[in-house]
Amino acid sequence: MFKSIFLPITVLSFITILIFFNLPNTFYQQDEWQTLGHNLAQGIGIFANISPLQLLFGELRPLSGLMYLIFLGFYKFTIVPTAIFAILFHIINATLTFYLVDKITKKRLIAFIASVFLIANSVSHQAVTWASAIGTLPAATLILIAIITYLKYLEKADKKYLVVSFLSTILSFYFKGIGFSLFILLPLMAFIYKNKPINKKNVKDAFIVNLPLFIFGFLVSVFRFSEVFFRAEKISGFASGGGNNSFAQTVLLHSILYPLTSLFQIFVPPLDLYPIMPVITKMQYKFLITSPVSGLVAESIVTDMVAILGSIAILGLLGFMVYRYKDAITNRNILFALLFFFLSFLPYVVLDRDSSYFSGRYFYVSVIPAGILFGYMVYFFANINTYAKWATLFFVTLFLFHHASFIRKDISYNVNLGNERKALLYGIKDIYPKLEKDSIFYVTSNKTYLGDIITNPFANGLGYTLEVWYYDSGNIPQKFLSENFLWVLGDEGYKKIDDKSFGYFQDMDKMAKEMAKNKLSRNIVHGFFFDSNAKKVFNISDEVRLRLATISAIPK
Repeated sequence: MFKSIFLPITVLSFITILIFFNLPNTFYQQDEWQTLGHNLAQGIGIFANISPLQLLFGELRPLSGLMYLIFLGFYKFTIVPTAIFAILFHIINATLTFYLVDKITKKRLIAFIASVFLIANSVSHQAVTWASAIGTLPAATLILIAIITYLKYLEKADKKYLVVSFLSTILSFYFKGIGFSLFILLPLMAFIYKNKPINKKNVKDAFIVNLPLFIFGFLVSVFRFSEVFFRAEKISGFASGGGNNSFAQTVLLHSILYPLTSLFQIFVPPLDLYPIMPVITKMQYKFLITSPVSGLVAESIVTDMVAILGSIAILGLLGFMVYRYKDAITNRNILFALLFFFLSFLPYVVLDRDSSYFSGRYFYVSVIPAGILFGYMVYFFANINTYAKWATLFFVTLFLFHHASFIRKDISYNVNLGNERKALLYGIKDIYPKLEKDSIFYVTSNKTYLGDIITNPFANGLGYTLEVWYYDSGNIPQKFLSENFLWVLGDEGYKKIDDKSFGYFQDMDKMAKEMAKNKLSRNIVHGFFFDSNAKKVFNISDEVRLRLATISAIPK
């Protein structure tokens, strides 16, 4: 088997490395600082509060937790091991996708297109390029193994493959709970790939064979979603019924709307679609031209409408292909891919979206069945005639290159932004290498970030980042990290525990008020100015302390 796919593996690996080669040059983007902070403060004890039931059902993603304990704990302040891990697992997933699609279609062109589509898809690349999302990758690997081994079981009737499939499904939840589709998809595969009619006997047989899977799936669903279904108040990020609609009705709508809009969106990068939507909105809804919610409507309602129309066009093309081919293998593979795609959004139906597109990491598993559908569409057009073949391959190459270019641009952006972040942190530490028991940081720059209100290049609270950065000094209380003091973007403040205190500000007046309130000496203030153009930090402590004395007459 390995010899037969050695060349495809080599090509797929080369394409992946070509697209993601400078990912190790990026830096922490946001949530990595919080994870690192908790790992530093609690270490392996971070798992102490996990109950046996939570551990049994993979709640809190214990294997992902161990993974992050290594990558964001043992390896501090470097993204290199995490990036290598992400690229390696992306290659593994592309290889498994190639093997799966080659096995069910017997057509290597379709398998290759599906694999490259997974590698180069810019809509889902966040699962690879964001360190805090890489738990998606091994979970996807286990999902693919579960599907492949289940097919082996159907082919050979050997129960060892069934056991491996079930174990892979269960284990995937220990990395991330994105495998809910398998509880429905795997049993249905027997009807799809064994050509079994849906009757009482076959349903009963399938139920008995898959009973362990059904039991685990039922218990996981009850355990994980009981708080969501029976919560007393709204949880941020989770769906809620609106108007006369119940929560159940909202979830039912999401189960249809989310995959239906996403089928089109997974082929079209948001940076291609979103810029067009305001034009359509203003043409169709002229009363919104001067409305402050015009942009919001464009990126939600109008984008959904366009995406649904696009998805209907894709489904129509697939229906025409099925009608034209009248081929049992093609029909069952398209049916399998569509079921896999629609069911892959089950974990997200309890969530609300901020815009029409989900966060990129949520699309990663869905790209696999979408790639199968894409491969079949390419194969269909390429086989119309010789001219269509070369034209199709040319445009498909441009299409995939276009997707890859978005990934390259995003990585390059994060490399540049990461260089700014590292320059700021290392520059501060060069000036102030040893943190004292009482310290307040005042940091400003010649540039504004994130809505022109933040004067540093971080997407989370710089105060928390500095706590993590100086934690090894022994002068940052453990509770500051475990309780997320100064974590939220824009957070400023001061806190003291026992004989240790820490504060961070970017607003001089807020800092002066806090210092006057706590009767603090201005000598504990350390001021820094970051020149973003030169990527250099300057010590402005004397100027800051003098200004504090002028504002509030704060003593030395």
